[in-house]
Order: sequence, then C-alpha cells, then structure tokens
Amino acid sequence: MNSSALTTATTVVADDDALSTTIDGETVILHPDVGKYYGLNEVGTFVWELLQEPRPVDELCREVVDAYEVDRDRCRSDVEDLLVELVEKDLVRLTDA
Repeated sequence: MNSSALTTATTVVADDDALSTTIDGETVILHPDVGKYYGLNEVGTFVWELLQEPRPVDELCREVVDAYEVDRDRCRSDVEDLLVELVEKDLVRLTDA
C-alpha cells in the first residue's frame, strides 16, 4: 500500500487486536498474531491515541496541526506515511466513508 490510496475521507481505526501501552510519551504496540512489537514516538503516540476511535485522515491531520503547529502539507505527508506503515503491519483498519 502507498499513501496515494488514502483520501481525506478514508476512515482509520486501531485494530481491536493490537495491544499497546504508553511509557514516557512513547507507545509500544504488540501485534499478537505475529508476536512483534512496534514503537511510536511522541507524535506517533498522539496519532495512535486518536485512532482508538474511527477518524478520517483529514481529522487526524487537523488534530496534529493544532497540537504541534506543523505545516499542513508536511503533516499530511507524515501522517499518511505513518498510516501506511500501520496498515502494512495490520495495526489499523481503513474504510472509505
């Protein structure tokens, strides 16, 4: 998958099977089916926490821009890259609204 498959209307939610914990602002996620751990930095953790409820990509970007005062285009690119990685690891699910 690549980021061009994501639209602003694509809704993303954390997979119910993904187990996570946050320590000192960083999140560790366990994918129980494959027994692998994945780590997220502070911004990734912020996005992961938002993904506990289904959210459109556009809303995720707005939230990150508001919280971190980052350029909207840069934010969209970075959020899409993170989402693609999470999809490839089966840690989130996508739907088109």
